[in-house]
Amino acid sequence: MGGTDLMGEQIGWQQTGNCFVFLSFAAALLSAFSYFRAAHTDELEGGPWRALGRIAFRLHSLAVIGVMTTLFCMIFRHMYQYSYVWEHSDDSMPRMYTLASFWADQEGSFLLWTFWQVVLGNILIFTAKKWEPPVLATISVVQAFLASMLLGYYVFGIRIGSNPFILLREAPGFGDGPLFSMADYVSKLAPTARGLNPLLQNYWMTIHPPTLFLGFASTVVPFAYAIAGLWKKKYGEWQLEALPWTFLGIMILGTGILMGGAWAYESLSFGGFWAWDPVENASLFPWLTLVGAGHIMIIYKARKQSLFSTFLFPIITFILVIYSTFLTRSGILGNTSVHSFTDLGMSGQLLIYLFFFIALSVLLLAFNWRKIPKEKQEEELWSREFWMFLGALVLLMSCLQIIITTSIPVTNKIFNLNQAPPLDVKAYYNHWQVPFAIIILLMVSFGLYLKFKNTEMKQFWKMLRMPVIVTIIASSVSAILLKEKNPFYTALLVASWFAVTANFNYWITVKKANFQKAGASFAHVGFGLIMMGALISTSREQVISVNTSGKSVEALGKDFSNATNLLVAKGDTVRMGDYFVTYAGKEKKGHDIIYHVQYFSKDSITHKYTLEFTLDPLIQLNPQMGNVAEPSTHHFLTKDIYTHIKYADLSDPNNEESKSTEFSQPKTQVMKVGDTTFSSNSIIILTGLDTHIDKVKYHLKSSDIAVGAILKVTDVNDRAYTTEPVYVITNDMVQPVDATLPELGLKFSFDKVDPETHKVEIAVSESKHSSKDFIVMEAIVFPYINVLWMGCVIMALGTLLSIRQRIRKNREARASTPTV
Repeated sequence: MGGTDLMGEQIGWQQTGNCFVFLSFAAALLSAFSYFRAAHTDELEGGPWRALGRIAFRLHSLAVIGVMTTLFCMIFRHMYQYSYVWEHSDDSMPRMYTLASFWADQEGSFLLWTFWQVVLGNILIFTAKKWEPPVLATISVVQAFLASMLLGYYVFGIRIGSNPFILLREAPGFGDGPLFSMADYVSKLAPTARGLNPLLQNYWMTIHPPTLFLGFASTVVPFAYAIAGLWKKKYGEWQLEALPWTFLGIMILGTGILMGGAWAYESLSFGGFWAWDPVENASLFPWLTLVGAGHIMIIYKARKQSLFSTFLFPIITFILVIYSTFLTRSGILGNTSVHSFTDLGMSGQLLIYLFFFIALSVLLLAFNWRKIPKEKQEEELWSREFWMFLGALVLLMSCLQIIITTSIPVTNKIFNLNQAPPLDVKAYYNHWQVPFAIIILLMVSFGLYLKFKNTEMKQFWKMLRMPVIVTIIASSVSAILLKEKNPFYTALLVASWFAVTANFNYWITVKKANFQKAGASFAHVGFGLIMMGALISTSREQVISVNTSGKSVEALGKDFSNATNLLVAKGDTVRMGDYFVTYAGKEKKGHDIIYHVQYFSKDSITHKYTLEFTLDPLIQLNPQMGNVAEPSTHHFLTKDIYTHIKYADLSDPNNEESKSTEFSQPKTQVMKVGDTTFSSNSIIILTGLDTHIDKVKYHLKSSDIAVGAILKVTDVNDRAYTTEPVYVITNDMVQPVDATLPELGLKFSFDKVDPETHKVEIAVSESKHSSKDFIVMEAIVFPYINVLWMGCVIMALGTLLSIRQRIRKNREARASTPTV
């Protein structure tokens, strides 16, 4: 590590990282080959090939850990001479965001994915028993593909992968820079480091990606078991082993997706809890098919039905994980999603990865088609297996609709089309997905009451009587209180209530409130609550920040409205909904300017104000990538109040040096007549240009050229002022005459005029002792959003209980499971 080159780059880190990358790739290939041979040997437990496969996989595991450790050390040591470190970190970032910068880009996220599959593979070495050789052979092939994504080598002029250990001077677009000609250029890099994208500087960034990638990684296990079953022609045994892993994947991937929703809810830039963004969709559709896979495996375990589908759904799920990776990392979604990665030249490699596993799966299914046992009888209409299978098909159809719309950029590129994505994305997807959600909710409502094989209908309807009555009452009251008039939303509300009441009733009456057997019931109750909470909070959200200040905010631009944006001057108290709000001031912490907004209630008799709570929305300053507003939310049991800053002064309140000067550095605005600009305490409108300047008044010569800019300045208390800076040309030199407004602590300079476009440059300087500043804010009430969060927790708990129950049953049934 201590070796350095002439420029002090410490290239030993690069050499070490590259050694680990190559070793991880080579060891994965050796592991795949060894386990392949072990799967074809007749020796007990695969003999020496199995032993070699284990050694190779563990060597691969150590190499992956070595790659991660090297990259982590480089990031935490702020080694900006390396491109990945310079691109995604800087000295001022908090420690947790320095950690998150590890997986901020493609190389780090591929490495995170690889690591989780290393963990799962090592667990399977101890738990897969006789399935170890074919299962680990499949996983090792996947690992070899993932390891190749980090190679960064050129083969016949084609780059294989993107290496995280390249030096900044080796990165495209940097090598010819004059900075790199300096012998000590490394010491000059820290101030230029880009840092983590402001959108990603959120605590969710530290937990959401690791969880999501663990969910992606977990899909490889049921896929590997399905491939192993086809490979070894043991068509009916692998499901017993794969079922707990499938539900583990459902739980972890679902949790990762919901974490992303929580992040989106807390971060203004992502468009709400679920905005149907293409990258959000890309994580959703493999989860939908994985849920279908889990339920079809249950059908086979109970009735030995739907055997072919038990292969199909896990295979589709894993292929969709690869396809979603292609969508988000090829750059093809760049024009439709703010969350997609840019193309690092690996899209072709990802397509090879995708088509390899499609081809492998299709060939194995085709070669085994005639040998896979077929169902000897049709399922009964009122059997649990029939409705579970139908539910899996509905999930597949729902997934297909999302894929087709999300993939519009792909079909455009393939077929040279020019299809436009939906203009109103939420309305479009809701139009399609709400009916699917209603059908699924109804199925999970009565599904557990059905028996496998056939159901005695009289008993079935008797057991559902109470949940139906409670559903009718609860949904009727809810619809009236919510004033819901949309028939589809009303149906979704009814179906959500039915899912909650029916599954809770099933747990109480059939499972006798046994917590150990609550898995399916709790998971379904949680899903019903998620749908109900999403429906209520989004359909009944209310903007309460109606502008009552008496000063219009619409002059700020098209993104501002008096119906949704409230102007609050510092120290003033303004009515907003059921509250009175005060802008109490601001403070700067690191890159953030935090604005303190106090919410008061007012006693109707004494007229005294009582502070209820304070919210602290902020604006994160990032000159390189743009400033980002982050909201602040106060949580009640029945609602959330969500507040964010739409406009505010961004000057540093802690800068004592700037306060000591009379005026701040001027801010120049290019304007034409009628345009508006702003200071921290006023709105400024250029109302006209004055070409008839009184030269005596301004002590000008008759030969001087002079034009005045007539400015109307209105403060936050709606007091209007007029002032006129003058643009003067004397002796072929520009000598502007400034204008000041002492009442507001403002100075104006007319610096330039373009006679062709009639645009002028007005520079505005502010006194550090000027009067109060103001903010423009937006506040939204999300009613009953906690219903959604509660549903998330209950669904995850239910899935966890189901996993535990499946593991216990597998231990009991493994010895007696028949071979098909």
